[in-house]
Amino acid sequence: MKSLLALLAVLSFASTGAAQAAAAATAPDETKAIAQQLPSYPLTTCPISGEPLDSMGKPMDMVHEGRLVRFCCKSCVKEFKKDPAPTLKKIDEGVVQAQKASYPLTKCVVSGEELGSAGEPVDYVQGTRLVRLCCKDCIKGVQKDPAKALATVDAALIEAQKKTYPLTTCVVCSKKIEGAGVDHLYGVRLVRFCSDACAPAFDKEPAKYVAQLDAAPKKN
Repeated sequence: MKSLLALLAVLSFASTGAAQAAAAATAPDETKAIAQQLPSYPLTTCPISGEPLDSMGKPMDMVHEGRLVRFCCKSCVKEFKKDPAPTLKKIDEGVVQAQKASYPLTKCVVSGEELGSAGEPVDYVQGTRLVRLCCKDCIKGVQKDPAKALATVDAALIEAQKKTYPLTTCVVCSKKIEGAGVDHLYGVRLVRFCSDACAPAFDKEPAKYVAQLDAAPKKN
């Protein structure tokens, strides 16, 4: 009997340990998803209560099926879980509204065809980023390899914004940007560094440096 109880205790401990290990393994993925999607998250109010995200203190960030969703409090998280679809639709609409006007490509990132060649372009949201497609069939292509699709959009955003980028110096250390410099996207916003060494400082206080960009004289 004692040996049976000991065996059960070992199995229970192993099961608990496996669950804890699984939770620990998923945590970095969620942290990464939040960090990647937060800069281009479109809503400043809670999609459930309608209150400002910081109205109850620090906003609550959660990842639902790979997507960042932000709330003002725990009660709103519970409401969201009952029916996620309306909230996700609000986020999609916000992303499209915020990013469509400055979208840099005229061709579908999957087929390479001109947007509009197969009717009205499809506005697809991957995480908190807009990807415009020539047709619904191309959605599967983005879902199969979202990193590839976003890399194409990122490259076009950088190229488009470099033409009017307001600074010739690093936004972090103020050193002159020599050669090609380092191009970094904060959400869909281009930020240029003199070297990779300045990126960690930017990541600690992005709002501070983005404000400096906003205050810089515009380049025509």
